[in-house]
Amino acid sequence: MTGGDILIECLKTQGVSTVFGMPGTQNIHIYDSLLRKGTNSISHFLVRHEYSATQMADGFARATGDVGVAITVPGPGASNASTGILEAYTDCIPVLLITGQSHSDSYRRHPSKMFHGLDQMRFFEPITKYCAIARSVSDIPIVVENAFKAMRNGRPGPTVLEFPMDVTTGEGEVRIPNRVEREDSTPADDTDIDKVLNAIQDANYPLIFAGSAIIHSNARNELKLLAEKLNAPVIVSRCAKGALPEDHPSALQICYGYLGQEALKHADCLIGIGPRFTSIDTRSWTLELPHPFIQIDEDENEIGREYPCDISVVGDLKLTLQALIEDISTDGNQWETVLPKLRNNFDTQPPLPILHELQDILPRDTIYSIDVHSLGYASFAEFPIYDPRTFLYPNIGVALGYGYPAAIGAKVAYPDRTVICFSGDGGFLMGAMEMATAMKYGINVIAIVINDDALSAIKGSQLKGFEGRTIDTDLQNPDFVELAKSFGVYAKKVENLEDFKPILEETLSVEQPALIEVMMREHQNEIIDSIGWLKADALRES
Repeated sequence: MTGGDILIECLKTQGVSTVFGMPGTQNIHIYDSLLRKGTNSISHFLVRHEYSATQMADGFARATGDVGVAITVPGPGASNASTGILEAYTDCIPVLLITGQSHSDSYRRHPSKMFHGLDQMRFFEPITKYCAIARSVSDIPIVVENAFKAMRNGRPGPTVLEFPMDVTTGEGEVRIPNRVEREDSTPADDTDIDKVLNAIQDANYPLIFAGSAIIHSNARNELKLLAEKLNAPVIVSRCAKGALPEDHPSALQICYGYLGQEALKHADCLIGIGPRFTSIDTRSWTLELPHPFIQIDEDENEIGREYPCDISVVGDLKLTLQALIEDISTDGNQWETVLPKLRNNFDTQPPLPILHELQDILPRDTIYSIDVHSLGYASFAEFPIYDPRTFLYPNIGVALGYGYPAAIGAKVAYPDRTVICFSGDGGFLMGAMEMATAMKYGINVIAIVINDDALSAIKGSQLKGFEGRTIDTDLQNPDFVELAKSFGVYAKKVENLEDFKPILEETLSVEQPALIEVMMREHQNEIIDSIGWLKADALRES
């Protein structure tokens, strides 16, 4: 087999069914192998910008929990795709980027003199769990297996593999490795678990802070059972939204929302289960944690890394939580004296536009791909999610333009489920060219675009921070409906917010890619006032 054929056979063995990318000179032999060896096994989706290839792979990976794959040429193709790799790295998402490369002889030359020149290993090493070059045909199964081991074990993350043209055209006989499965983690020490049990036993207001490791470790049911046995509320990191269904009585949603902030003030014991304490979750690490602080994680390097802890447990999360559930006391705590009032304060806020209408109409298993925009920010605290794989958001890298490509990736994974891209005007335009991809393959994503003619969050920050002065945060937008129609997309405009629900209901019945443009320039101040870090008070007033 050729090296390209071996690569495709390795991907098939690892269960890869979908690839997003764009053919070019240095990866053309990989594409020929994909055509000959991957037909009926691996579907390929042509993107219109490499930026979107890794974002689509990211959306596919978040929705499925398995690896998303992208292919580009090296150099500008790979650097365009690097934003998606950064996003996957910061949010711990398993994305594999495959690039071609010129002939191996070119490695003797300075990268700046190469066609599509870029030292990709130096470029990607800081933002990947694993990156490697296949220097020979025999290296191909080795680097592929190593990449999947990195992505399927521990906290997931992205990988990058580079294949020179002489390697993909070379021939050889190799063993195709078996599918890589997640390895079992080491059980926690019983003595450490006993310390946790004793600390919780003494608490009147125990609070659980859940991170995305709950999801990677398949410990969501254990989280639910622990919260129920303790009768303790649960707050989550951005990456763990939906780890506990947010209509569960214990769910308080995001850690920095009103309910999360108030719960942290009352708590006299914090049980951190797999959170990484990122800058946004902790408001640049100004968040004060209650004590005793118990930190439970599978990765010993996370223990005490951002905050000192009083008690630590390192080991398999699922087994650790099972041990706690079995032995923990069911004595009541005092949260019932606090939470009803907090929930009432939160629930009596005036509703934000669009969010509640979406919740009223769309199926429970709808997948939402939320772009970086003002109403999207509010979704963390005010938009209940019941499964973390139905809420896609660039949580830490916060890449504008993520929403639409990621929605396409999720819809490819689940063609029979409703997939919504919810974005602002600034972000949508950055990925709007992928409407061509959606039309080419019949990927029936519904895009809802809030058009308020501004980069509202930044404009609000300027208004607040610089005595009302703003610069270049007002936008010159196209007519998004006419733009969408030019691609063949079904499109409707909402001029009056009262018309949004019937237009959405109508759009749900259309079996093609669709767009709803919601005109909200007159609501620009209201939108800015809803942004959490710009508000003077934690709650909105009527």
